[in-house]
Amino acid sequence: MIKFMLGIAIICFTTFCGYFFAQKYRRRKDFFRQLCEFNERFLSEITYYRRPLPDFAASYEYKGDFHNLLTNYFQIAKEQQGIRLSFSQGMLDNVGLTFLRKEEKSIVEDYFLMLGKGDSASQKMYFTATKENLKKICAQSELDCKKYGDLYIKLGFLFGLLLLILMM
Repeated sequence: MIKFMLGIAIICFTTFCGYFFAQKYRRRKDFFRQLCEFNERFLSEITYYRRPLPDFAASYEYKGDFHNLLTNYFQIAKEQQGIRLSFSQGMLDNVGLTFLRKEEKSIVEDYFLMLGKGDSASQKMYFTATKENLKKICAQSELDCKKYGDLYIKLGFLFGLLLLILMM
């Protein structure tokens, strides 16, 4: 009976480890989904309303890593007395976006460097051009999450079963 309970505990633990290791794919998917939503909202904002950027960002609720990035971005902009902000190399790592690939980090840095710069026509052109690239990255991150997230959980479960069989 003790071996059975220990085996169940091992399987639960290794399955949880698989779930934990798949977390980076879920975080990446959520981040890019919210970035795509932000981009869509920003495009309609510069077309119709044209509110100040901090007011626009505060009007929508974001969660997780994207919320942390926006909060940090506007906090630094406020400290520097304006939106003319130099997006430092380590800012994404300071916010905790270590799950992004190097190319994705450069895309996000470029995106936030252009945010609030120039007139509305040039911003609309830039963010419309960026929209397709963001959609591709968002679709790829969702595919990776589905593929690798499930894989890590299944591998964790199977590793627990292997340990259980070796214990018997």
